[in-house]
Amino acid sequence: MEYRSEQKSILKSNACFCSSQRTAQIDFVVQKHTRIIPVEVKSGTQGAMQSLRLFMQEKNITKGVRTSLENFAQFENIDVCPMYAIANLINNG
Repeated sequence: MEYRSEQKSILKSNACFCSSQRTAQIDFVVQKHTRIIPVEVKSGTQGAMQSLRLFMQEKNITKGVRTSLENFAQFENIDVCPMYAIANLINNG
């Protein structure tokens, strides 16, 4: 597992880039209290979220977030959040 930490003041939390040996790549991992939330960023409105699902399965994580040009939605245990609202979701979620 590779982690790269970066402090982002807009998120008011630590965010890390993460990838696994199985080629699962997560754009950010955000710590929220005692939980971690994997965040996948998509530039468009489509994508299978395979890396996000694989990472969640490997790490036994129950909730993930995908941010993209899509509107608010939920797919099983993955919340979809428009890019313009991602800071609010992480800060208040």
